[in-house]
Amino acid sequence: MTFILVALTVTVVLTLELVGKNRAESVARKPESRLTRRTPVEILERYFHPGHTWITVSDQRKITVGIDEFSERIIGSVNRVDLPEVGRTIQQGEPFTRLHHNNRVLVHVAPVSGRIADVNKKLIRRPNLLNNSPLERGWIATIVPSNLETELRNLLSGVVADGWREAVRTEFIQLCSPGIGTVLQDGGQLIENLGEHFNDDEWSRLIRKFYPTISSKHIQHTPMN
Repeated sequence: MTFILVALTVTVVLTLELVGKNRAESVARKPESRLTRRTPVEILERYFHPGHTWITVSDQRKITVGIDEFSERIIGSVNRVDLPEVGRTIQQGEPFTRLHHNNRVLVHVAPVSGRIADVNKKLIRRPNLLNNSPLERGWIATIVPSNLETELRNLLSGVVADGWREAVRTEFIQLCSPGIGTVLQDGGQLIENLGEHFNDDEWSRLIRKFYPTISSKHIQHTPMN
Protein backbone atom coordinates (compact mmCIF):
# COMPACT_ATOMS: atom_id res chain seq x y z
CA MET A 1 0.00 0.00 0.00
CA THR A 2 2.83 2.41 0.84
CA PHE A 3 4.35 1.69 -2.58
CA ILE A 4 1.05 2.58 -4.27
CA LEU A 5 0.76 5.83 -2.33
CA VAL A 6 4.34 6.82 -3.10
CA ALA A 7 3.78 6.03 -6.78
CA LEU A 8 0.66 8.16 -6.80
CA THR A 9 2.52 11.03 -5.17
CA VAL A 10 5.23 10.84 -7.84
CA THR A 11 2.55 10.89 -10.53
CA VAL A 12 1.00 13.98 -8.98
CA VAL A 13 4.31 15.82 -8.95
CA LEU A 14 4.87 14.99 -12.61
CA THR A 15 1.37 16.19 -13.46
CA LEU A 16 2.05 19.51 -11.79
CA GLU A 17 4.77 20.23 -14.34
CA LEU A 18 2.01 20.54 -16.90
CA VAL A 19 0.01 22.93 -14.73
CA GLY A 20 2.57 25.71 -15.11
CA LYS A 21 6.19 26.64 -14.65
CA ASN A 22 5.54 28.96 -11.74
CA ARG A 23 3.60 26.33 -9.81
CA ALA A 24 6.29 23.75 -10.42
CA GLU A 25 8.91 26.17 -9.15
CA SER A 26 6.77 26.80 -6.06
CA VAL A 27 6.60 23.08 -5.43
CA ALA A 28 10.37 22.83 -5.70
CA ARG A 29 10.74 25.59 -3.11
CA LYS A 30 8.05 24.18 -0.79
CA PRO A 31 9.57 24.03 2.71
CA GLU A 32 9.70 20.89 4.75
CA SER A 33 6.50 20.20 6.66
CA ARG A 34 6.30 22.07 9.94
CA LEU A 35 5.54 18.81 11.68
CA THR A 36 9.03 17.55 10.85
CA ARG A 37 10.69 20.74 12.06
CA ARG A 38 9.18 20.98 15.52
CA THR A 39 6.68 19.36 17.82
CA PRO A 40 3.36 21.09 17.06
CA VAL A 41 1.21 22.71 19.69
CA GLU A 42 -1.36 24.58 17.62
CA ILE A 43 -0.88 23.73 13.94
CA LEU A 44 -3.78 23.66 11.52
CA GLU A 45 -2.88 22.30 8.09
CA ARG A 46 -4.90 20.14 5.70
CA TYR A 47 -3.36 17.11 4.02
CA PHE A 48 -5.03 15.06 1.27
CA HIS A 49 -4.82 11.33 0.65
CA PRO A 50 -4.93 10.14 -3.01
CA GLY A 51 -8.08 8.21 -2.06
CA HIS A 52 -9.91 11.54 -1.59
CA THR A 53 -9.83 11.76 2.17
CA TRP A 54 -8.18 14.54 4.16
CA ILE A 55 -6.83 15.25 7.62
CA THR A 56 -6.35 18.45 9.55
CA VAL A 57 -3.58 18.53 12.12
CA SER A 58 -3.94 20.81 15.12
CA ASP A 59 -2.23 18.48 17.56
CA GLN A 60 -0.24 15.30 16.93
CA ARG A 61 -2.31 13.58 19.62
CA LYS A 62 -5.55 13.87 17.65
CA ILE A 63 -6.42 14.67 14.03
CA THR A 64 -9.68 15.25 12.15
CA VAL A 65 -10.55 13.21 9.06
CA GLY A 66 -13.04 13.81 6.25
CA ILE A 67 -13.69 13.36 2.51
CA ASP A 68 -13.03 15.90 -0.23
CA GLU A 69 -15.36 17.82 -2.58
CA PHE A 70 -14.61 15.51 -5.51
CA SER A 71 -16.08 12.56 -3.63
CA GLU A 72 -19.25 14.36 -2.56
CA ARG A 73 -19.86 15.41 -6.18
CA ILE A 74 -19.21 11.92 -7.52
CA ILE A 75 -21.51 10.14 -5.06
CA GLY A 76 -24.18 12.87 -5.09
CA SER A 77 -26.69 13.56 -2.33
CA VAL A 78 -25.57 11.34 0.53
CA ASN A 79 -28.41 9.19 1.91
CA ARG A 80 -26.35 7.39 4.56
CA VAL A 81 -22.86 7.36 6.01
CA ASP A 82 -21.28 4.24 7.48
CA LEU A 83 -19.14 5.64 10.27
CA PRO A 84 -16.15 3.78 11.69
CA GLU A 85 -16.42 2.23 15.14
CA VAL A 86 -15.08 4.32 18.01
CA GLY A 87 -12.09 2.59 19.59
CA ARG A 88 -11.26 0.65 16.44
CA THR A 89 -7.61 0.60 15.34
CA ILE A 90 -7.14 1.17 11.63
CA GLN A 91 -4.18 1.20 9.24
CA GLN A 92 -3.49 3.77 6.55
CA GLY A 93 -5.15 2.59 3.32
CA GLU A 94 -7.73 0.32 4.97
CA PRO A 95 -11.49 0.80 4.27
CA PHE A 96 -12.63 3.46 6.69
CA THR A 97 -16.07 4.84 5.78
CA ARG A 98 -18.73 4.40 3.11
CA LEU A 99 -21.04 6.95 1.54
CA HIS A 100 -24.40 5.84 0.12
CA HIS A 101 -26.54 7.44 -2.56
CA ASN A 102 -29.42 5.20 -3.66
CA ASN A 103 -27.70 2.13 -5.15
CA ARG A 104 -24.26 3.74 -5.30
CA VAL A 105 -21.66 3.12 -2.59
CA LEU A 106 -18.36 4.95 -2.36
CA VAL A 107 -15.72 3.49 -0.03
CA HIS A 108 -12.95 5.66 1.40
CA VAL A 109 -9.76 4.45 3.02
CA ALA A 110 -8.12 5.80 6.16
CA PRO A 111 -5.58 8.52 5.36
CA VAL A 112 -3.48 7.62 8.41
CA SER A 113 -3.14 4.81 10.93
CA GLY A 114 -4.42 5.08 14.47
CA ARG A 115 -7.32 4.63 16.86
CA ILE A 116 -10.78 6.08 16.17
CA ALA A 117 -11.36 8.54 19.00
CA ASP A 118 -14.71 9.99 17.96
CA VAL A 119 -17.13 10.15 15.02
CA ASN A 120 -19.40 12.87 13.70
CA LYS A 121 -22.75 11.60 15.00
CA LYS A 122 -24.56 14.48 13.27
CA LEU A 123 -24.01 12.58 10.02
CA ILE A 124 -26.38 9.85 11.21
CA ARG A 125 -29.33 12.26 11.17
CA ARG A 126 -27.97 14.73 8.64
CA PRO A 127 -25.79 12.88 6.10
CA ASN A 128 -26.18 15.80 3.69
CA LEU A 129 -23.67 17.71 5.83
CA LEU A 130 -21.12 15.92 3.68
CA ASN A 131 -22.57 17.66 0.63
CA ASN A 132 -23.00 21.04 2.25
CA SER A 133 -19.65 21.22 4.05
CA PRO A 134 -17.31 18.30 3.19
CA LEU A 135 -14.20 20.11 4.45
CA GLU A 136 -15.66 21.46 7.68
CA ARG A 137 -18.96 20.45 9.34
CA GLY A 138 -19.12 17.19 7.38
CA TRP A 139 -16.00 15.73 8.99
CA ILE A 140 -16.09 11.95 9.53
CA ALA A 141 -14.01 11.15 12.61
CA THR A 142 -11.12 12.08 14.84
CA ILE A 143 -8.15 9.72 15.09
CA VAL A 144 -5.34 9.34 17.58
CA PRO A 145 -2.54 8.71 15.06
CA SER A 146 0.06 6.03 15.62
CA ASN A 147 2.59 6.88 12.91
CA LEU A 148 1.81 10.43 11.82
CA GLU A 149 5.30 11.72 11.07
CA THR A 150 6.04 8.89 8.65
CA GLU A 151 2.60 8.66 7.05
CA LEU A 152 2.40 12.37 6.28
CA ARG A 153 4.95 11.63 3.56
CA ASN A 154 2.23 9.71 1.71
CA LEU A 155 -0.15 12.69 1.81
CA LEU A 156 -0.35 15.91 -0.21
CA SER A 157 -0.52 19.46 1.10
CA GLY A 158 -0.13 23.06 0.01
CA VAL A 159 0.49 23.79 -3.66
CA VAL A 160 1.07 20.08 -4.41
CA ALA A 161 -2.42 19.25 -3.11
CA ASP A 162 -3.93 22.15 -5.06
CA GLY A 163 -2.32 20.94 -8.27
CA TRP A 164 -3.40 17.36 -7.69
CA ARG A 165 -7.02 18.36 -7.04
CA GLU A 166 -7.13 20.46 -10.20
CA ALA A 167 -5.50 17.66 -12.21
CA VAL A 168 -8.12 15.16 -10.98
CA ARG A 169 -10.94 17.55 -11.86
CA THR A 170 -9.51 18.19 -15.35
CA GLU A 171 -8.97 14.48 -16.01
CA PHE A 172 -12.51 13.69 -14.91
CA ILE A 173 -14.00 16.34 -17.22
CA GLN A 174 -11.95 15.04 -20.14
CA LEU A 175 -13.02 11.48 -19.37
CA CYS A 176 -16.71 12.42 -19.34
CA SER A 177 -16.72 14.55 -22.48
CA PRO A 178 -18.65 14.07 -24.64
CA GLY A 179 -19.92 10.74 -23.32
CA ILE A 180 -22.28 11.82 -20.55
CA GLY A 181 -22.78 15.40 -21.68
CA THR A 182 -22.33 18.48 -19.52
CA VAL A 183 -20.63 17.83 -16.18
CA LEU A 184 -20.08 21.45 -15.14
CA GLN A 185 -22.36 24.02 -13.61
CA ASP A 186 -22.05 27.74 -14.26
CA GLY A 187 -18.83 28.81 -12.60
CA GLY A 188 -17.01 25.61 -13.53
CA GLN A 189 -18.13 23.45 -10.58
CA LEU A 190 -18.96 19.79 -11.12
CA ILE A 191 -22.70 19.13 -11.23
CA GLU A 192 -24.37 17.25 -8.38
CA ASN A 193 -25.23 13.53 -8.36
CA LEU A 194 -22.68 12.67 -11.03
CA GLY A 195 -22.86 9.00 -10.16
CA GLU A 196 -26.39 8.80 -11.54
CA HIS A 197 -25.06 9.50 -15.03
CA PHE A 198 -23.01 6.28 -15.11
CA ASN A 199 -24.14 2.71 -15.60
CA ASP A 200 -22.69 -0.01 -13.36
CA ASP A 201 -19.72 -0.80 -15.60
CA GLU A 202 -18.88 2.87 -16.04
CA TRP A 203 -19.15 3.42 -12.30
CA SER A 204 -16.74 0.55 -11.61
CA ARG A 205 -14.23 1.93 -14.13
CA LEU A 206 -14.58 5.39 -12.61
CA ILE A 207 -13.80 4.10 -9.11
CA ARG A 208 -10.83 2.06 -10.31
CA LYS A 209 -9.40 5.11 -12.04
CA PHE A 210 -9.92 7.81 -9.41
CA TYR A 211 -9.82 5.63 -6.28
CA PRO A 212 -6.88 3.30 -7.08
CA THR A 213 -6.33 2.46 -3.41
CA ILE A 214 -9.75 0.76 -3.22
CA SER A 215 -9.85 -2.99 -3.80
CA SER A 216 -12.29 -4.11 -6.50
CA LYS A 217 -14.24 -6.11 -3.91
CA HIS A 218 -15.25 -2.82 -2.22
CA ILE A 219 -16.54 -1.07 -5.35
CA GLN A 220 -20.07 -2.41 -5.11
CA HIS A 221 -21.97 -3.33 -1.95
CA THR A 222 -19.54 -5.62 -0.14
CA PRO A 223 -19.61 -4.76 3.61
CA MET A 224 -16.39 -3.68 5.27
CA ASN A 225 -14.87 -5.95 7.87
